[in-house]
Amino acid sequence: SGIIWVKTQVSLGARETILSKVKFEEWLWEQAAAEIRHLHSDNGIFTSDVFRNDCDNKGQSQSFSAVGAQHQNAMAEQAIQTIMYMARTFLIHVSLHWTDRGVDDLALWSFPVKYAAWLYNRLPNRITGLSPIEIATRTKSNHKDLLRTHVWGCPVFVLEPRLQDGKKIPKWNR
Repeated sequence: SGIIWVKTQVSLGARETILSKVKFEEWLWEQAAAEIRHLHSDNGIFTSDVFRNDCDNKGQSQSFSAVGAQHQNAMAEQAIQTIMYMARTFLIHVSLHWTDRGVDDLALWSFPVKYAAWLYNRLPNRITGLSPIEIATRTKSNHKDLLRTHVWGCPVFVLEPRLQDGKKIPKWNR
């Protein structure tokens, strides 16, 4: 499906990676009622005994890219690059337009990354016309959720509830 899921981690240890994998499995089940049968990854933490045991307990097979051979996982690498470019672009845009509000802080890096993944999963492919979330869920979207999106980091104001009801607000409060 090409779906992207982002979970920020404090460490790259096996236990935290397994917790992230469990969260992804839960999310995938909620979104598409699908289960993971096979994982293809680079070597790293995914070869640890703890991670492999978790996969074995869930009946998931694993395969690995050769060392230094990112081309064997090219689709994932391309998607990661796209997400990071999108997030970087969001941060640059914010830093050019709204620096006085502190939204150009690099500590916020995970937020544009998550937003980029959210957008990526909902934007239709130019060739197929289907988004990754549509492919994963096997349901056609009307893309109304995209109509409600904002530029990441832009100022957003919440309307006073009394104004939403059509009432006038007093000019000053005493």
